[in-house]
Amino acid sequence: MKDETLAGEGTGTEAPKKLQRTLKKLAAEGEEPVIIAPALLQRQASEQMLAMARMGMMDKIFSYIIATKKNVHFIRPGLMWDSVQSVPLEKIDDVEYVNEFHSNTLKLLIGQAEEKLIFYDDTEGIRFYRYIKNKQWKS
Repeated sequence: MKDETLAGEGTGTEAPKKLQRTLKKLAAEGEEPVIIAPALLQRQASEQMLAMARMGMMDKIFSYIIATKKNVHFIRPGLMWDSVQSVPLEKIDDVEYVNEFHSNTLKLLIGQAEEKLIFYDDTEGIRFYRYIKNKQWKS
């Protein structure tokens, strides 16, 4: 994407300009992004949004996931403010692939609850899966 700038010093993680407001807040709280990827929370998405994500339509990105060494943040950028939901990494019990016609979907297990994430790009989903599964934030 041509409107991307580098986020975080030395992370190699690129972030769209529309996430800069949230990234500044995270930086002020001492959280450096490790993974930034376009992804949808299934419960917040319409069928049309899910279809666009499954097809990898990068020009129609509705939300992002930012993983740090402390939390996973789900961000929906807005004109005036961003909607941000955060989950501490230590609360995530496991992550699983959801094999629904190769839909780039992962399931986060948090206690008795589960949250399905649909990634626009399967390689980003794999990076996130490995980060959570291997507990890389603890290293």
